[in-house]
Amino acid sequence: MKTRGKMTFWAAQLLVLPLLGLTPAAGQEQRQEQSQPIQVAEARIIPGKEVTVGMDPRNPANSYELFRTMLDDSQQALNEIDGYCAKLEKQVRIDGELQEAEEMLVKVRHEPFSVYLKWEADGQEALYVEGKYDNCLLARATQGFAALKGVWKLEPDSRKAMKNNRYPVTELGIKKMNERVIAFYDENYSEAMTCGHTINQINGRPVIVFNVAFPSPEESPYSTCEYHFDAETKILQSAIICEWDYKGEPAGIAEKYVYRDLTLDQCPGEEEFDANNPEYSLAMDDE
Repeated sequence: MKTRGKMTFWAAQLLVLPLLGLTPAAGQEQRQEQSQPIQVAEARIIPGKEVTVGMDPRNPANSYELFRTMLDDSQQALNEIDGYCAKLEKQVRIDGELQEAEEMLVKVRHEPFSVYLKWEADGQEALYVEGKYDNCLLARATQGFAALKGVWKLEPDSRKAMKNNRYPVTELGIKKMNERVIAFYDENYSEAMTCGHTINQINGRPVIVFNVAFPSPEESPYSTCEYHFDAETKILQSAIICEWDYKGEPAGIAEKYVYRDLTLDQCPGEEEFDANNPEYSLAMDDE
């Protein structure tokens, strides 16, 4: 097994210079030219953390091994924090139909697993706390007939709770996303796939972008995948997964998750996951 080297943050900064001539994965140049880079916003840094980047990002031959190293480092970094706040941009394809993009405020606590969501477009809210509220999702719609009911109490995997979602709320968050990506490549690794990476400066920070492409639907249910890691926090912040069309050709987005404005050094407190929080509209009527 190859020894994985380490690189300081300032050394990684130097690699951002255009003179590097870093190239994307084979077959990805046209796709990258047509799409704009995701704007992964600045994240607060946990004081005292040593900043390292696995392996030497200047060597494209190391792309896949670096990708797996970054996934492992991201998982370790996420295991060391209790939770975070962020803005999430989500867009998924359900039953062949690409849904409208959604943006929401998310608050996540890892233990006990808890999620609070508030949609930017219409202000609807949702709350899930493992071990509370009968392990149900509390949700309040702000439009349509659903809003007349007030607070809904739903099983996380019920049809209503799963509307416009590929995963239940119990699978939401960066840590769960990172775990899914690791599991996917454990099962779907193929020598026929290609993996390339670039290092970009986004909002003054180094971000490592990986592009993975599969040759056919027989090799993978997805055609191309793009992942963004913050080179300093080491955390996976974005995943854009594309599928195949009915002809077996690369097609559009299957699922897209982009986490921005991460606050990693301040875990949301107990009151942030309380339905009776006066800033929320999720208090249940007495049953």
